[in-house]
Amino acid sequence: MASSAERKPEDRSGSGPLVRMDYEDETGRMWAVVMPSDSDYDPSMGIPIGPPDSSGLHLPEETAVRLHNQLHARGMFTKQDIKGRHKEVFAAVQAAFKVDVAKVTELFN
Repeated sequence: MASSAERKPEDRSGSGPLVRMDYEDETGRMWAVVMPSDSDYDPSMGIPIGPPDSSGLHLPEETAVRLHNQLHARGMFTKQDIKGRHKEVFAAVQAAFKVDVAKVTELFN
């Protein structure tokens, strides 16, 4: 790859050290990615590091987005990140379902 001084104008990929960046996608999910620090590309073009895809849980979309963002807010992106943090994973799940509990409680009013 060409150095930043040698890059062609159309080469916006960057050559600096990799840094973590965060962005929100069109569904409202927050993502952590890595990309060169001097890249001109949008963070959505970075290499995703997490949180992982939760579609296998078959949650309603609203709940899946909340869980995803709770994991992101707690820095839980990889298997290594959750190692020894079972209480925090549980807290993320609780927070994701908190609104649903409120909706169920409202049914009794």
